[in-house]
Amino acid sequence: MKIEELLDEESEKILNKLDATIGLSKNKEALRDIIRYHKVIKQYKCDIEFENYNIVIRNNSSYTFYEELISVIAEIYYKNGIILDPNILYLDPDEFRHSTRKKEKREYKDIKEGLIVIDLDAIGRSPKGLKEEIEVMIEQMPTKAFIILENEYREGEVNAILAEYFSWSMKIEAISTEEKELYIKKFMDSNKLKYNEEIIKELSDNPYYLIKNKLINILVNSKINNEKNIIKILKNNEKLANNKEKTKQKSGMQELDELIGLDEVKEQIKKIISFVKTSKTRNNMPMLHMCFNGNPGTGKTTVARILGKIFAEEQILSDKKVFVEAQRCDLIGKYVGHTAPMTQRVIEQSLGGILFIDEAYSIASYIQDEAGRDFGAECIATLLKGMEDNRENLCVILAGYTNEMKHMLEVNPGFESRIQFTIEFPDYSSEDLYKIFKNLCAKEKYQMSNNVKAFLIDHFNKAKLKKNFSNARYVRSLYEKVKIEQAYRINTKGEENKNLIKKCDIEKVVESFETNYEKKLKIGFCA
Repeated sequence: MKIEELLDEESEKILNKLDATIGLSKNKEALRDIIRYHKVIKQYKCDIEFENYNIVIRNNSSYTFYEELISVIAEIYYKNGIILDPNILYLDPDEFRHSTRKKEKREYKDIKEGLIVIDLDAIGRSPKGLKEEIEVMIEQMPTKAFIILENEYREGEVNAILAEYFSWSMKIEAISTEEKELYIKKFMDSNKLKYNEEIIKELSDNPYYLIKNKLINILVNSKINNEKNIIKILKNNEKLANNKEKTKQKSGMQELDELIGLDEVKEQIKKIISFVKTSKTRNNMPMLHMCFNGNPGTGKTTVARILGKIFAEEQILSDKKVFVEAQRCDLIGKYVGHTAPMTQRVIEQSLGGILFIDEAYSIASYIQDEAGRDFGAECIATLLKGMEDNRENLCVILAGYTNEMKHMLEVNPGFESRIQFTIEFPDYSSEDLYKIFKNLCAKEKYQMSNNVKAFLIDHFNKAKLKKNFSNARYVRSLYEKVKIEQAYRINTKGEENKNLIKKCDIEKVVESFETNYEKKLKIGFCA
């Protein structure tokens, strides 16, 4: 049998799913190698397998496409008999941290899922500290396959400590401009839209997540207006945007007041601004550094951006709107000597305004290279010095999940002593989530049928109970997909009211959300 014949047509179809997501397609060959190896071992009835089927996935991108890649791995492994169950178990970070504190040897029973995923960043522990627990898991679950998720900065450490347990590696590549252009062209061609190279270049200048939103809006406008020419669609959108800009020049405080919910947050922000303004008149400028705690989608980034506008309007630090958003990848380098200059550069860019660090707890996790050098500690030391040295010219806002942020402040007293204000962002109520959906509709001049409100509030009541519910982020995702369903209904049924969203449009999207949730259900560690 020739090597190219070792993969059947159905396996290739599964692998081709990776083409739908930028940065994943290069992993097809690695999966082909695994399946070829497996088939050779079985065909020639080798008594000893030289390699295991466990994989390390490294992310070199600023986006997290883990689930898309992992779902294909699970499907191809199950199809080829490597695992006995196609479902995926994502190890719960809290349960995992709890389990590894126990001195007795843990028993892993009743785990039916075939693919076990361990996210090193979420767990916040080093490969060295996890080695013994991983050994136990592999020993007790020989019919399972394991995946470790990690960023590139840990590559040397993972290879040195866990290489014997993880024979294969894959990578989520950084997204290039050429890849974004190809993605846009495929989208245009598949939907039979007319475009030119200038439009492709203009769209590809945006971050990937914005490109997706823009393409969805283009498709919706195309369906509603029965217009295939992208140039005309974009010109119309530009006119609308310019009109909105002319008519809506609101102050930061007005924008804050107009936010749905968040009453306590708004009150705290107003009190902080009043306190700072009064202190400045007394020549006693206070330290401004803050901590925003809350679940995903609760408005932390939105409020921080508005605060940047308010700071400029009130000339708190300067009369310019300086607002810099940073994540771990912007602050921590991959090699010795990179981290401190990277962090210092971001601090300097933020002087006279706000430095907003989202998921700030990630910079305080255990981050070492193979020589034991802690890049996270280097970043924190540089950041703390910058917060202290520029206390009258900089506001650093650390944001993240409540428990993780509290833990970060506990283990890093330097942060706690410099944080002047801590603001808790509560989850939105179902009524507030409905108002957010309604506002999104109003901005694009959609109307809703009368029976939509009761259905949405009931749905939000149920959705809020699920793990990892993302509040306003969930609502926006729901809304974008409802627009597509509504446009499809109008075009297939020939209905005249192009601005009406019906209950049936939302029901179809909710049904697909429920199906995807069941597929990707993340359950805790089984005792």
